[in-house]
Formats: sequence, C-alpha cells, structure tokens
Amino acid sequence: MSGLVTVGRGTGERPEHQEGPTERALQALWRDHARDMYQFRNLRTIIRLRRRFDLRPVSLSGLQVRIPTGKLPDCDNCVDLCCTGPNAVVSLRLRDIAVLIDLERIDLIGFERPTPPTDQRRLSWARREADASVFHQAFPVLQRDGTGTCMALTEDRLCGLWPSWPLSCARYPYALDRKNKVVFYASGCTTTRVAEMAEAPVAVRRLVRATVDAYNERLRDVVLLAFARERLRSLGLLDFINEGALQGL
Repeated sequence: MSGLVTVGRGTGERPEHQEGPTERALQALWRDHARDMYQFRNLRTIIRLRRRFDLRPVSLSGLQVRIPTGKLPDCDNCVDLCCTGPNAVVSLRLRDIAVLIDLERIDLIGFERPTPPTDQRRLSWARREADASVFHQAFPVLQRDGTGTCMALTEDRLCGLWPSWPLSCARYPYALDRKNKVVFYASGCTTTRVAEMAEAPVAVRRLVRATVDAYNERLRDVVLLAFARERLRSLGLLDFINEGALQGL
C-alpha cells in the first residue's frame, strides 16, 4: 500500500462519537463496580490484583508532556505509518469491543498479531512491555489484511471507524510512560505539521486526555474482569476475550 491515508482527525469539523447500547451498558457496569476496590470484603482480590497491576488511575495533574515544539500529527497527510506495517497493531479494550458490537463491525475483531523479530532489541521498550502483558495475551486486536494494513480503512483510505475508533487510535501518536509520569510522542509518527498558536493547546490537551483515558481504561478492564465477568459475558464482550489468559484475575 502506498500514498496517503487520511483519517480525518487533523483538520476541519469534528463529528461526535455516538454511544450505542452495549457501550452504555458497559459504562453503567463500571459505575456499579467502581467502588469494589475499596470494599473490605474484596481486600483479598484487590491484593492479588495489585501484585500484578498498578491500579491507581492516572490523572492529568503532575504529568510531563514531551512533544515536538509547535508540531502536531498531520493525519490528513499521513505517510502510511500508523495504519499499515509491522507495528500497526491496535489492541482493543472492552470499551472498543463494545463499540464494534454496537457498530455491527465485529468482523474487525481478531487475535492475529505479527510475529515479533527474533532480535528483541529491535523492539521499543513500550512494545516489549506490551507484548509481555496480560492484555497482549487476552485481548483482541483490529483485524489486518495480508499486507499488514488495518481492515477498517475504506477504499478511499479513510478510517471507517472514526470518530468511533479504538482508544489507542484516538491517542496516537501520544503514549504514556506511567512510571515516570511522562506523555511522549511516539517515534513511529513522523508526519507532522506546524500548529497554529491558537490551535496547538486545544489539540495537545485533546491528545493528552485521550492518552490518559486509554491507560485508565485498561485499569477498568482489570477490575471488571475480576468482579463482573458474568455480566460482561451477558453483554457478549467475553466472546472476544481469551479467558484462558486471565488466570489470577
């Protein structure tokens, strides 16, 4: 695949994502169980989870934002870096699965990931950390075709899911280093544009917010899988989860 991939995020009017019934039910489920971490009766489960996960949600306060000064990702003129290629793997969260169910696009949900290189030094630390996580083993990804290109792209090379695309797509190319509380710019995105002074703060805040939301959604998934698995099953969400990889949750 060559040429440009236009996803529509960079400029122009921003349509709003419309929540569907499965996504709303998932949000209601989280509201029902958000306090489970603070209930004494659940102490043993929480201790077990905290041995594997840092369950503290990330907040915007205290984060450092390290991005190219005066530049923003130029999604309208992207040179095929994030939607195709060996690193174009979009891991899905429960929220993403719910959205795809509501959009009737479960055909885009799969488990096939590219084989990592034999030389692990060629992978970024973020990729190595992600590949070793339970999320890599248990959660699905967006389907890709034989060329490694996301199957959500339309014939016009537009994102067929935007603005209801996965959380990982919404925050890209921003990523979070939780340990050092740093939001940084992914090295894989080199298609940038000079931002207007009035535009940059809004666009940067939007991407930082999306980065924090994407991280915190993983924590919600852990809690819901530990405390509300049967209700997740009733919503059809566990049809796309490898439950065998969830031992210990």
